[in-house]
Amino acid sequence: MDVANSVSDVTYRLGFVNAGEITSSSWVTSIELYQFADEAAKKLARDTGAFVTYDASIAISAPTAAYALPSNHVFTLMAAAIYASGTIQILRMTAVRDLWALDAAWQTTAANPARASLDAGAVGTITLYPAPVSNATLGQVLEEFPATIASGSSTVALPAVLQDMFTYEILRGARAKESPNAMPEMAAHFGERAKLYAQICDHLFGPGM
Repeated sequence: MDVANSVSDVTYRLGFVNAGEITSSSWVTSIELYQFADEAAKKLARDTGAFVTYDASIAISAPTAAYALPSNHVFTLMAAAIYASGTIQILRMTAVRDLWALDAAWQTTAANPARASLDAGAVGTITLYPAPVSNATLGQVLEEFPATIASGSSTVALPAVLQDMFTYEILRGARAKESPNAMPEMAAHFGERAKLYAQICDHLFGPGM
């Protein structure tokens, strides 16, 4: 799906004759229209399972337990330690409070990892328990943010049925912007229409985590 089609669609709805009339001095700019679409895509990534992928970019190095997650990470659905021998150890996702309940010395315990936690370390990291004693690869099935939507990079891996959702989200953002052309009541209306498509997304992709 190409969000540029949605941007083109809203041009005349916002009172412009064509895209050429939207300039850097307009009450809303083309850059902002794409930003509204990008915000909608990121919200969709948080609220649904629309953007799920497999990542094996993190190398586990003994004895390090905490690793930085990919920059576009939203949530890890499943994780596994994959060893050179071919052994695959599924890691049980575990909250830090449960690590404390399981092992009062969990921060220093070392062995082949059996669990992984998203809140045991700094924001944007994943922590393995026990701390690894062997090198491996961390395989993850994760929800992620799509690449930033902007002019020239406006395609997003979603079905075309969601084109109108982005159109409404862009209209909502534009009419909610503080300007002489603001229309709060229409912004609210467009937001409600977008929510109907969000319900479709929830059915298509499942809820986010």
